[in-house]
Amino acid sequence: MVGRHPVLAGMGMLIVVSAVVGGIVWNSMFGLEPTVVYFGVPDAPTLTATNNETIYRLDASRSTITYTVTEKLAGTTHTATGTTRGIAGDIALNTTKPADSRIGDIVINVQQLTSDQQLRDERLRHDYLQSNDYQTATFSPTKLDGLPTKISEDTPYKFTITGDLTVKETTKPATLKATGTLTGNELHLNATTTISLTNYGIGPINMVGFAQADDNARLDFNLTAIDTADFTDTNRVASAATTNTKPTGTSPSFTNAVQPILENSCASCHQTGEAGAPFWELTDASDATRIADGLALITKSRYMPPFLATDAGIPLKHDPRLTNKQITTIEDWANAGAPLDTPTTTPIKVTNEPANRIDPDVTLRADAPYQGSTEQINDYRCLVMDPGLKEDAALTGYEFIPDKNEFVHHALIFRMTADQRDTINARDVADPGTGYGCFGGVGAEGSIPSPTGRGGGTDLVSAWAPGQSGERFPDGSGMALNAGDFFVIQVHYHFVHAAPPDHSQLALEFGDGPAEDYDNIDVTQYLAPAEIPCMPDEKGPLCDRDAMMVDLAERYGDSAPMIADGLNALCSTTPEMSANVDEDGVSVSWCDHWAVGEGTIVSIFGHMHELGRTFRMTLNPDTPTEQILLDIDRWDFNWQLNYTPAKATVIKPGDLIRVECSWDRSLINPQTEPRWISWAEGTEDEMCYSALTTREGSTSTTSRVGAEDDPEIEPGLIEPGTLEADPSAPAGG
Repeated sequence: MVGRHPVLAGMGMLIVVSAVVGGIVWNSMFGLEPTVVYFGVPDAPTLTATNNETIYRLDASRSTITYTVTEKLAGTTHTATGTTRGIAGDIALNTTKPADSRIGDIVINVQQLTSDQQLRDERLRHDYLQSNDYQTATFSPTKLDGLPTKISEDTPYKFTITGDLTVKETTKPATLKATGTLTGNELHLNATTTISLTNYGIGPINMVGFAQADDNARLDFNLTAIDTADFTDTNRVASAATTNTKPTGTSPSFTNAVQPILENSCASCHQTGEAGAPFWELTDASDATRIADGLALITKSRYMPPFLATDAGIPLKHDPRLTNKQITTIEDWANAGAPLDTPTTTPIKVTNEPANRIDPDVTLRADAPYQGSTEQINDYRCLVMDPGLKEDAALTGYEFIPDKNEFVHHALIFRMTADQRDTINARDVADPGTGYGCFGGVGAEGSIPSPTGRGGGTDLVSAWAPGQSGERFPDGSGMALNAGDFFVIQVHYHFVHAAPPDHSQLALEFGDGPAEDYDNIDVTQYLAPAEIPCMPDEKGPLCDRDAMMVDLAERYGDSAPMIADGLNALCSTTPEMSANVDEDGVSVSWCDHWAVGEGTIVSIFGHMHELGRTFRMTLNPDTPTEQILLDIDRWDFNWQLNYTPAKATVIKPGDLIRVECSWDRSLINPQTEPRWISWAEGTEDEMCYSALTTREGSTSTTSRVGAEDDPEIEPGLIEPGTLEADPSAPAGG
């Protein structure tokens, strides 16, 4: 059953709750359409009494339906519960022949499900129940078993209820174990059942690194129904708005203690248009009070502010993590009921601008928005953007600005030379719509697919992934551009439930002087294979790697398997050697590369998909000069940042770069068909990708002793026809 807005009796009153003025408007915390919670009783079909029947109508003010699910939240396993009183339905009790009794449709307002965490409730409404479109769920009983031959008052009777449960557009059979008691003019019914969240399209619930729920949830029905002869329908309000926070103790001042933390550590990322706005938008004091309990939890768990690098790596700049004192201040304020000593409309202002914020000279976008389709879930589209350079220039900063954050999985920005323009124009014209399809590469003349993405004829400027903002290169440095150079942005769209038009932008900042006055910026990539086999208890045709490779070719074209096979060859291994998974579903991979770029490291970037678990990049591993450049022990796809060394770290000729990744198969939706997962471009596939941005000429790059004996090798330049690795390449696995 597709739920509709509840119709309230009398004035048709709509209760909209606002956290401050008495009703609640659940503003979108996750960048989706806001959910307005209707604290009213839904409409349900009524039953008409036949011979020997008495109709009992559910009293929403005295009835609840509660879910219970085991949840790992912020590293702690506990039980989460959420309750709704928005319930309607009739029961026809036959006291002469109880076995002939009937229960009509029970309609449930799922928007009202409220737990002890507003963050959880909003995510559940937006992302899983989609309660803007499906306000109600319905249980339709079809059979009652085990009722007695006679019913006595105040005597509990056990029986079972078989029926169909509909959530969103999915209907599945469900059986409730029930106990019913008749007391005067009231009928009390307690029942329970267990459902699979994924069976109803509302799971698995997973916020990697922060929250993960079991797939099975228990539903408890605690219902009170009143004889319709005595039932008064004067108030169709199911429940009044309540707050989740129970005030305890005294509170720190919001103005003097809490607001400065939010303005310094949160606002720059969570204000309108910034990277964190799709998750939570912070514009005034009311936005903080609305999710105060959630703020306390996510800061105490150190899930926010996001900075995934651990202290195992080299020191890094721009660490936004809060101090223990700041975390305690937010927790004490939330526990005290999140009181405000300032108007709710008080603006939250940015006092600490994001690192590397650019001042763009030009902002580019395609001639028209790109309109994709859900028929092509993983859509690779190349968008042409031309700054119109009439003379050489130094690019000193950039920012990719996704239009539809929810659907842009990642983007690669390539610099193209003027002599490639005709080829690109031809591809653009030949493909209807904005841009052109470009799985595997931008398709410029002279470029070839490569296991490292370093196809000839193109230069990578940047790789964007969720959580990133712009990057400004250090003073005196820039990426050299020639007159006529332009950009092609390969955007990976992931269209699952919808495909809205996207008009993403590229902002560019240029240096004032001649390009030759700037130290050149270079971006190089280092990859490792991804070979994640099925677990021993998983069975299916796609658990065979050869069958999976055929599937990849069918989905993405004949070149799709080339990168996975090429990476194994590049790293002197085979799929069989690389493949591994332990009893917990964890798979690991690594590869060593001779360094390509030379100079001082400007930034370090790692990228995996949604099964990512850990990431590490190491300079000169297993040597006395080993340095861990970046270590992430809790991967989060939503926060893939560029990390900047705090001290000068230099890449020299003959240096070795090791990339290591691990993945967790337990994060796969259990309802999907089991399959071998390899390196591929789909969101459901995986990667182990990294990039180093370096500045040439800023410091000495004197070769170490013995460097003259190192093999001359440039990783990734594997001819796609042979996929043979250079025999002198270092071993990986």
